Amino acid sequence: VELKDKEYLACLTCCQMNDKLEYLRKKWESEDDKWPKFVHNMRHRIGVNSGLLVTGNMGSEMRMNYTMMGDTVNLTSRLESSCKQYGVEVQVGEKIHESVKDQMTFRMLDYVIVKGRSKPERTYELISQKGRESKSFHKLLPLWNNAMQLYKEQKWDAAITLFKKCDKLEENYIGRPTTPCKVYISRCEKLKLEPPANNWDGSWSLLEK
Repeated sequence: VELKDKEYLACLTCCQMNDKLEYLRKKWESEDDKWPKFVHNMRHRIGVNSGLLVTGNMGSEMRMNYTMMGDTVNLTSRLESSCKQYGVEVQVGEKIHESVKDQMTFRMLDYVIVKGRSKPERTYELISQKGRESKSFHKLLPLWNNAMQLYKEQKWDAAITLFKKCDKLEENYIGRPTTPCKVYISRCEKLKLEPPANNWDGSWSLLEK
């Protein structure tokens, strides 16, 4: 079923889900005797992508299920699961970013080869609707972009210095496994010891799903 502005509506839904979950966290915390502590800090992970896929009832007359298949589906699943590796809540593919970059605020997250694929994809963290991002991101995003440029130029020490500055601006909430800044600090340390080839395109392979 064709849906107008589907990429924008998908991202808007993610933003609204984040807002609703923030409301629920506060509600659950106010009802302290009703919920276990871990509920007060409940988070979710979302992957958003766009592309060609096969969808419908699949299987046989004995066992059938409505599902979807294809490279687009595989990448979307990896975008969701790898959110945990970066410490973000919503990760989108480059087609989504290109479609709604004028309406939503993003952070370019990685140029990554996910498990099950051979070609890299630019991935982005969806932060908010334009104009609704927190004040900390006004400072963080320019620093982040400069740090990423130094990373691509293989200037590891300079990149680490900027990523550390960025990390002080990251939101530190209970249960956050890491931050994108910490991921890149660790990665730069590894690449200092084992530098990539001269023709390196900046891509990175994720070994976990």
